[in-house]
Amino acid sequence: MLAILATCALVVGLMNPVLADKKDDLQRQRQGVNGKIDGAQKSLDSSSAAYAKAAKALDAAQAKLSSARATLGKTRGQLAVSQAEDARMQAELDRSQAALDKAVADLKKGERRLKASEDEVKAFTVQTVQEGDRGMKAFGELLGGESPSTFTDRMSLNASVGDAQVSRMQKLAAAKVILRLNRDKVEKLRDQVAVARQAAAANLQKMTELEAAAEAQTAEVGKLVDARADASGKARAAKVEDERLLAAYEAERNRLNNELAELARRELERQRARERAGRGGSGNNGGLSGGDDNGALSYPVNGPITSPYGMRVHPVTGVYKLHDGTDFGVGCGTPIHAAASGTIIQQYYNAGYGNRVILANGIKRGQSIVTTYNHLSGFARSAGARVSRGEVIGYVGSTGYSTGCHLHFMVIANGVTVNPMGWL
Repeated sequence: MLAILATCALVVGLMNPVLADKKDDLQRQRQGVNGKIDGAQKSLDSSSAAYAKAAKALDAAQAKLSSARATLGKTRGQLAVSQAEDARMQAELDRSQAALDKAVADLKKGERRLKASEDEVKAFTVQTVQEGDRGMKAFGELLGGESPSTFTDRMSLNASVGDAQVSRMQKLAAAKVILRLNRDKVEKLRDQVAVARQAAAANLQKMTELEAAAEAQTAEVGKLVDARADASGKARAAKVEDERLLAAYEAERNRLNNELAELARRELERQRARERAGRGGSGNNGGLSGGDDNGALSYPVNGPITSPYGMRVHPVTGVYKLHDGTDFGVGCGTPIHAAASGTIIQQYYNAGYGNRVILANGIKRGQSIVTTYNHLSGFARSAGARVSRGEVIGYVGSTGYSTGCHLHFMVIANGVTVNPMGWL
């Protein structure tokens, strides 16, 4: 599109009045459409920037969401463990409490038995004291004339009473031992129950905190999902609408560009005819563009080609379209040299191409050649300046639709973009 301006400028002095009027009319239409396109492009840039920002926010939200979900999963896992532990602790506490209750009952029963044994021993002791030594009493009665058989019977009874007394004393001693053991068991079980209750209480507190955390995390996950969907939806809707408007404006611009290209063809043909008549068919239109006679172009920078001319998926927009130039991977600030002598017909900022220089290089190999240098960080010359081949005209940057520092170099032959490598 911009190359056509250079072509028209080359022959501005050679047009007839009708042709000039037609061109002026087309140029006015073109300016009107370009104004619409610039507005639409700015809207698209804003939308694309908003979409890129939303995508970045979406990635961040997704990362937060993934992290929140992982945390929630971990919390729920801990909660499940805590709930299972709570059930186990409760069962253990119930068993310990039951054992304690039984031990306490056994202790009370043992205390009653001990008291009964003690009472029996006390009663027997009192009786023994009151009755005296039964053996001595039986012996006295024998001396007093009691029959020997009676004496024998009384001594046997005395032995039986002694054995019973021994048995009572042994039961009493055993009851005391069992009572002591039961008391120890009760104390131990009471300690176990206290510890179990403390652990269960701590686990219950932890389980309550985990439940609250899980509830809060679930709510946060929901918010992140809603925020992500809202941002993505709005940005996508704006981008689709802007692209629709831009497509309509570009269709109109292409129609006008086709007419201008045809007009340029006629002008170029007329110019060549005059050159053959006046200068013997010189291959360069000389003065106006300031071009040189070398039919090839020089490399504007010294660097590797990172993206060639041709169809590709745009790295920023993701659209499959023509990559209308050759990308050279060089650092920001690298000087850019004019590929051939010529006149800077325009230099400005474009949302897609960033800072760009448009250089008319004259007629080469029978074609009107215009070179453009895009995504610049800054300009070295001004619009309208005539520059020589190799002269610095700007500096590499990453302005406009760009993913990094590089030079996007374009060649426009007779109004049509071509592969720069065919001219370098």
